Amino acid sequence: MIPPEYLVPYLASNVIAIALVLLALKQPRVTRILFVLIFLAASFFNSYSVITDPIAYLMYGDLTFLDLYRRFIFGFFSQHTQAVVLTIAAGQFCIAGLLASRDRLRKWGVAGGVIFFLAIAPLGIGAAFPCSLLLAAAILLMHRGLNRIRVSH
Repeated sequence: MIPPEYLVPYLASNVIAIALVLLALKQPRVTRILFVLIFLAASFFNSYSVITDPIAYLMYGDLTFLDLYRRFIFGFFSQHTQAVVLTIAAGQFCIAGLLASRDRLRKWGVAGGVIFFLAIAPLGIGAAFPCSLLLAAAILLMHRGLNRIRVSH
């Protein structure tokens, strides 16, 4: 059951993820730009949010469906929230840069994006599950489409 306060963001996230999957099939270049912007925005948002309100990140412990994640969030993560989230934000920034790069470097950005999306999937409603799985699929479809464009030119 999705708590009422999460329903609108949950639905919006999943609609956007489905739209990105469909867009990746038709317009991989546009999808690439959107993923660069998504990862940049996430990097800045997480950096700002964890500096101003690090305690807010602990709510993910109540939302995850994996006990391993719950123990991590309420254990190590709760003691080092800023360091962990700032590291994640730096990773998101790097993924954005790599996705904006040419072929070989872009592959690393795709890999980083997929790993990121799979890693947040167990956060459940906190990551709008299955949104993150759809986003992982979208970034892979985008990459495949970009490779097809490159080969055909």
